[in-house]
Amino acid sequence: MRLAIVLIALAACHHADAPAIETPVKPPTQAERMLALLPDGAQVIVELDLARLRANAAVGPLASAALAQLGADSRLPGLPVAVAGSPLAGADEVVLAAYGVGTAQAATVTVLATKADVPGGARLAPDLVAVGPAEWTGQLATRAGFAGLTIPDELRTLRAHAEPQGATGAVLRITARLSFDARIALARITGVEAAPARISLWADIADDVAVVVDADAVDPGDQASKTAAKRLAHTIRGLLATLGDDPSIRALGVGPSLEDARLVAQGTWVRTILAVGPRHLARVVERARAMLAPP
Repeated sequence: MRLAIVLIALAACHHADAPAIETPVKPPTQAERMLALLPDGAQVIVELDLARLRANAAVGPLASAALAQLGADSRLPGLPVAVAGSPLAGADEVVLAAYGVGTAQAATVTVLATKADVPGGARLAPDLVAVGPAEWTGQLATRAGFAGLTIPDELRTLRAHAEPQGATGAVLRITARLSFDARIALARITGVEAAPARISLWADIADDVAVVVDADAVDPGDQASKTAAKRLAHTIRGLLATLGDDPSIRALGVGPSLEDARLVAQGTWVRTILAVGPRHLARVVERARAMLAPP
């Protein structure tokens, strides 16, 4: 006992004299900077890392060509027609946030990581531009003047839910926290029976493609139903089948990967895992390149 007391005392003295070891704080990534600028309440957030996509050896040249072909009459969700072409061709990242989904107050704002001028855009920083309704881009501009903004913990947790351990990034992330009105609207648009309350999607490309989608059948705090996850899994399987029947998907040859998707239910969550192997991806890229080629 005396020996133990001496050892504890020596350890205490040692720690008192030793300098404190501080864990270095990782600087925020470009996407985290953009997300921190978003006003609270975004129901759907889409993140697309265009720089990572272009740098990929398997699909980079195809992605660069596709982005370069976007013309002034192209339309993407959240981007007005006038700015749908050149900003995407030169932007490094895009973050799209939708508010009030399924209501009359629905609005979408987009943040682009680009130093290029964007017609109609609001400059937030030397490398960031916001596009959308003036009342929303004005909020972003105001928030850009504050220091120390961070991502809310709830969003950070949900965003990381689908990310595999050890992942170094993602080409695509989608995070959704859907209200009752939003779920009703989504069910009406897609024809599904039960829309999820929360969604976390992670997708990346190396020499293959990996996609993980986590969907929660019920709102946090609500009483879990024993059949909620089963209904959601059935809905997801039906959506995959419908997507596989799309003519463009069939032409690219992605249908088999959708059919082979693995679904795992745990509690109220349903995880969907999709994979496209290297040889399959090479064939998909060749078909996509042919589809993009001028007649």
